[in-house]
Amino acid sequence: MLLVKFLNLLVFSLIIVALYNLFFGIDSKRNFLALQKENQELLLKNKALAKENNLLELGIQSKQKNDAHAEKFAREELNLIYQDEQFLKFEENKPNEPQQ
Repeated sequence: MLLVKFLNLLVFSLIIVALYNLFFGIDSKRNFLALQKENQELLLKNKALAKENNLLELGIQSKQKNDAHAEKFAREELNLIYQDEQFLKFEENKPNEPQQ
């Protein structure tokens, strides 16, 4: 009879420990729900970033296929010209500087 009481006490204490960990421990239900909420927020952010990434990729691809854009980039950013053209560069005067 003493062994049965001891086993009952042992099982009861294990159940108490398990329930404590379920509600208040590191792996508690509250922490699990918080992690699920954070996961949903991160998934939404990921979807928004994926949409933005797709739009940027489409923009890049359309600009790579467009010869007019390539010519504009070469002229404005790289200062390239055709063989029969002349390159003129204007200096900017700041309004507060004295003129010479």
